[in-house]
Amino acid sequence: MGYDVHITRRENWWDEEGQDVSAAEWEAVIAADPGLVMHPMWWSAGWIVSKSPSDAVIATMREVAKVLDARLQGDDGEYYDV
Repeated sequence: MGYDVHITRRENWWDEEGQDVSAAEWEAVIAADPGLVMHPMWWSAGWIVSKSPSDAVIATMREVAKVLDARLQGDDGEYYDV
């Protein structure tokens, strides 16, 4: 199993309603940063997720969340500082 960390604009990443991060926004972030690749992060149903991210990936996710005006949330609902 693994532990996922999500970049989301929803109150909680699992909520069915709320503002999504669009696939186009995610693709634009990828295109603007040559050091960023889809894996180990991928877009899924309105948020970006990484399974069992390393500390380095979490640091990158924090930066991506800032760019997207979103927040970083773990599987259990805890928020990471962005």
